Formats: sequence, structure tokens, C-alpha cells
Amino acid sequence: MIDKIISRLISTGADLSSKNAIKGALKILGEDEGLADYIYILVKNRAYRRDWAELPVDRRLVFLPQCLRNSKNCQAELTEKGYVCKKCGSCDIAEIVEKAESLGYKHIYIVPGGSMIYRILKNLDMDSFACLGVACLPELCEASERLSLKDIPHQCVPLRKTGCVDTEVDVEEVKAFLTAGLEHEKEETGDRSGKT
Repeated sequence: MIDKIISRLISTGADLSSKNAIKGALKILGEDEGLADYIYILVKNRAYRRDWAELPVDRRLVFLPQCLRNSKNCQAELTEKGYVCKKCGSCDIAEIVEKAESLGYKHIYIVPGGSMIYRILKNLDMDSFACLGVACLPELCEASERLSLKDIPHQCVPLRKTGCVDTEVDVEEVKAFLTAGLEHEKEETGDRSGKT
């Protein structure tokens, strides 16, 4: 259904560069304006998919929201760069962090909010990095708009259960974003070394 709506938007020449433009176009087409955030994120993901996939993992930043933590059992410690996961297994964060680390990711942040993300980004040369964010749709839209203005490649994964505590995300979807482009990289490495 969403792909059909996006196709309609594209075929009418609708401006898809901002959430507000998408909302206006949806209204004109008689579609649910409440889909604007989700469509905006899908459009941005598609626009930056190749840039994300072509960047090595040591230049990819991963931002996970602290609200994914288990509010009763979490053992993570809060530092100036967010929470440090103790991999207690009481939430999905440990599985995501372990997968990212196994792939070679070095920049994984569990953050309490957008202000910490922007503080972290401010201290990096963002010309050579890309970001993956997991959050609720309004937070993702705000971050995507800010990153797009600076042409920083990014990918977004919306939470499937929102709220301020004990939220949920599709872990397999996050893993798919983490591994994007890596199979191609392995094949190229294998080809150069003479391995199949």
C-alpha cells in the first residue's frame, strides 16, 4: 500500500524533499496525511541507501534510543556518550550491539535523546561518516531533516512500539541495515584474494 502511494506521489511530480511537502501532497491526493512521517523516512532511506551501503562499517555510526532498554532490569551505565550496554540480555539492545560489533562497527551509541546525538556528531568530521538511527517517527524525521541539510548519508529504522520506556524495534530490520553492502564487500575481497 505504501509503495503504491509513493508511486502516486512520484507520478504526480510531488515534492518529496520535506515532511510538510509530503503531507501537503497526500492531502491533495486524498490520502491519509498521518502517513507523511513514514513516507518521508522511506523516501530518505531510499535516497541514501547506496551511500550507506558503500561506506565501510568503521565510518558508520549507530544510534539506538535508550527507551529500548528494559526499564526494570537494565544494567547499562550512563556516560557522556550515552549508555554502555552490559549485554545483560533483558532487552534487544544487546543483540543489536553484539551484531554490530561482530561486523566491525566502532561507533555504537545508546542515547537518551536527540541533543546527545547532535553533541556526538558535532565532535566528528561528518564528511566521512554516515548514521543509522532507531527511534520513533517524529524523532527520525527531525534527525533526517537536519542530516539531509548537511548531506550526511543516513538510514532510519522506526520503532514498532513507541513510548518513552520499554519500546520495541524489529531487530531483524536493524540487522539488515547493519549488513547492507557488506556481502558485496566480501565478494570483492574474495575475488582479489583468489578465493571463491
